[in-house]
Amino acid sequence: MNMSIKKASLSKMNRILYLLAKLQRGSVNLSVEARELGFSVRTLQRDILFIEEACFPIAETGPGLYRLAEGFSLAKLPLSARDSALLAIMGEVAQDLGPEWQESFARLQKAAARPEGKNIYFIKTPEIKGKSNPQVMTRLEQALYQYTYINLCYINKRNQRVWYNHLRPVKIALFGTWYLITLNSENTFMKFTLSQIMDIRLLKEHFTPINIEDKLRTEPNIWFDQEQNIEVTLRVAPEAARYFKETVVFSHQKIKETLADGALILTCKTANFMQLLPQIKQWLPYVKVLAPESLEAQLRADLKAYLH
Repeated sequence: MNMSIKKASLSKMNRILYLLAKLQRGSVNLSVEARELGFSVRTLQRDILFIEEACFPIAETGPGLYRLAEGFSLAKLPLSARDSALLAIMGEVAQDLGPEWQESFARLQKAAARPEGKNIYFIKTPEIKGKSNPQVMTRLEQALYQYTYINLCYINKRNQRVWYNHLRPVKIALFGTWYLITLNSENTFMKFTLSQIMDIRLLKEHFTPINIEDKLRTEPNIWFDQEQNIEVTLRVAPEAARYFKETVVFSHQKIKETLADGALILTCKTANFMQLLPQIKQWLPYVKVLAPESLEAQLRADLKAYLH
């Protein structure tokens, strides 16, 4: 199967999107797609039923063969403003993932553009300077889809090229910058900045799929794999209180009290001070550490060192 087709994640929803794209181009043979995607024919039959229940007219032209009903085309469907907003988000993400993703997005955008070319939404994602190597991305995507062990060459903090061997690639994730999340032979998570990966070598050995999406959803940063057992109490100034009411900034953030002046007392949890300190510094002077005292002392020491 063409690698550009394989770029979508094979979750249920993205299987649906994949099948819709195939239906738009012509017929779908479930036996062929089952072999290509690594799912059972039964699973894909349920996906087709799901598409039909969503009011997409599908005709069965033979055993396991499906196509869109005569005269129906996805290209004729109008986009809502929210659809356009989602496209805008996808465009920002595609910019960071390299030329092939940008080309895919450009085709999607052209096919789905509103006639008047107007989008009332604007989404700004963090600007990421480092870009991933397209060849590395292609091999990495292949390894992720096929659950293949990899060796990778990485530029470390000392600007040295280091090979890491026999890794299980688990997920590509965006936490301020793009990371590759892997598991090593000791079942320890290792994270690599995508732009610093210089080479990928696929091994012939395969591994059992690993699901970490629940962990990723509950954590606002890349430290998801460490036990968050240090409780921290913070005071948020009235000027920043509204933002903290609407947005989870810190891991396991909970608002404990709203003070008379509008300030907030909140708690959060961290695995270590180095995880939390950069976030706190970003919010100075609107966030003050109340406990533990050792964290507040470390913050003061860091600020003192900076001033001197």
